[in-house]
Formats: sequence, structure tokens, C-alpha cells
Amino acid sequence: MDRTIAIVEDDPDQRQNCVDALTRRGYQVLAYGTRAEAQAAFEQQLPDLAILDIMLGAEQDAGFELCRYLLARKSDLPIIFLTSRSDDIDRISGLRLGAWDYQTKPVSLEFLAERVSSVFRILNINQDKEPTANIHQIGDLTLDSERMQVAWQEQPLVLTFTEYSVLQELINKKDARGASYDELAEATRQGVVQNNTINTHILHLRNKFRDIDKDFDCIKSVYGFGYRWVCA
Repeated sequence: MDRTIAIVEDDPDQRQNCVDALTRRGYQVLAYGTRAEAQAAFEQQLPDLAILDIMLGAEQDAGFELCRYLLARKSDLPIIFLTSRSDDIDRISGLRLGAWDYQTKPVSLEFLAERVSSVFRILNINQDKEPTANIHQIGDLTLDSERMQVAWQEQPLVLTFTEYSVLQELINKKDARGASYDELAEATRQGVVQNNTINTHILHLRNKFRDIDKDFDCIKSVYGFGYRWVCA
């Protein structure tokens, strides 16, 4: 099935470069230059994935507003921020809103296309597919490493690509001291990642587990080091 990607970017050259790169991958790409133009189009039809700049023209936080709007319409719609704003506060704000990824310009168009493909590999999971041999049970946690699916107490969790990668790193290091901030940053595959950004990913993971199990307490902080998965 064809996937539709919406790009909201006020720089016409960057917008067209993104359109060209993703179109070559076989995606249907819709491009908008303003928040109002994009939101009017989203009222008619939602994309399968949205790539948003944060600042659009004179609107400093237009991308954040669009993110809120889209997730209010469809809570699991994947959103990638692609912006020149590199402040950790903006990165954390974007992740707290529920974005799957936050890429700082300039970014390789080939890398961006791969990130989009990674998201769609998660979304393209065929629910009717036979179970694979890559399913691991760790207490109440079920991990399907091939499909990148997670369940807690047999209830599925919807994780972003980055959240899944952070969780996988925690599980990989569960029998050691834990996963360091540097190891968790490397697992996100996002280049330079501050500790506060890792803290935000952990906060999201804990909240998603606690939506299922209010007593969830398997991710412990290791002071000055990182985090550890403590449940067998």
C-alpha cells in the first residue's frame, strides 16, 4: 500500500529537496509551506507520516501546534521534527508532545529517507503474520525484535522507533550495571543527544508502561550513570 508523507517546511528549496528524496523512495509526498495551509489539508485527509519544521514564517512554534493537532486527530500518527532549532529544550518539547523523532538541520536527505523507512517498517507489520522465533519473554515483558513490537502483561505498547531502541538497550544491559547515558544516546541513532533527552525518553517509556500497569517500576535510575531494567 502506498504511504503518504506530509512535509511542512517554509523554505521552498529545502521543501522541494525533501519531496524529491522521498518521492524517489516511492512515497506519495504532499508539501506545505505554512501551518494554515497544512492544517486545512489535514482537515480533509491525514497523512501516514508528517515531517514538520517548528518555525514556519513568523510563527515560532507552528510545528508544535501542528503536532498537537495531528495527534489529537490520530494519537499514533508518526511525526518527525526536522528543524534548525537545536536547543535541548525544543528537542525535549517535541518528544514530550509525542514525536517519533527530532532531526536537526542540516540532515542528509538519504539519512532522513532511512529514518522514514524505519518508521514504516514498524507500521507495516502484518498482524496476521505467523509468530517469529525472535520473540523474547522477560517476566511480564514480551519483545518481538523482528517486528519491533512490545507488550506488557500481554497488552501491546505503541512505542516510537527511538523508544523501542532505548528499551532494547536497557534489556541488553539488564544483567550488568545498566545502560549508561552514552550507550542509550548511541542507541537512539540521533547523533549528539543530551542526558535530558534520554531522561525524556525514559519518562515516556515509564508512562506508557504505567498506562497498562500503574505499579510498573522496572526502570530504575543509576545515579550519575544511566538507567537499569530491574525486572526478571
